[in-house]
Amino acid sequence: MRTWKWGGATVALAAVTAWMACGQSGPGEAQGLQKAEAATVTLGDGHCAGVVVGQGRHVLTAAHCVAPDAGEERTNFEDGRRLNGRYVFVDRGRDMAVLELEAKAPVAPLEVAEGLPIPGAMLVFTGRHDRPGEPQRVMVERWGRCPSLPDVPNALFTTMHGEPGDSGAPLVDEQLRVVGLVHGGARCSIAAPTGDMAPEVQRLSREDTQPLARRPDFAPR
Repeated sequence: MRTWKWGGATVALAAVTAWMACGQSGPGEAQGLQKAEAATVTLGDGHCAGVVVGQGRHVLTAAHCVAPDAGEERTNFEDGRRLNGRYVFVDRGRDMAVLELEAKAPVAPLEVAEGLPIPGAMLVFTGRHDRPGEPQRVMVERWGRCPSLPDVPNALFTTMHGEPGDSGAPLVDEQLRVVGLVHGGARCSIAAPTGDMAPEVQRLSREDTQPLARRPDFAPR
């Protein structure tokens, strides 16, 4: 478990105070931050991050993290476990990709929100489990166009302070739902909104529950 500095005091994650606007704290908020941190994974050699979503068999990440010839990727969890997976969805115009894992992730998945966080909304970024640091309260400053997101009319410009390797990591709302993935820019503060991916994640999750022979991507040998 990481130790973070929160509000000027060094505390264990289980004792982190709530980051919600009302300032109230409780075990639910600490557990929520733990869940968000555990669901955030690193990919391959750590070049990028992602988040476990759906029913636990898929990882949502940034498409610019995916090499043009990449078919498979390793997913690294905070407890040291690893799972391999294959990319089943890549949309470079929206900077979204989905990795299907070989087995169910050993962590609870996060839900993908269907909406778009409005300017002024407060989000949280827990960061990568392999880096010391603090959870960040992140405000959505505005929506706008970003040249590297040609198919996204409302990229999220935030107050986040990130660093290389944070790409693909989630920004979550007060319900611990994924609303954006770190994309880049100065301070790595621009996020690609994930609302349009909610139906795709749901579709992939439904297909994953089908018998293998009925899967549309299954071709008998």
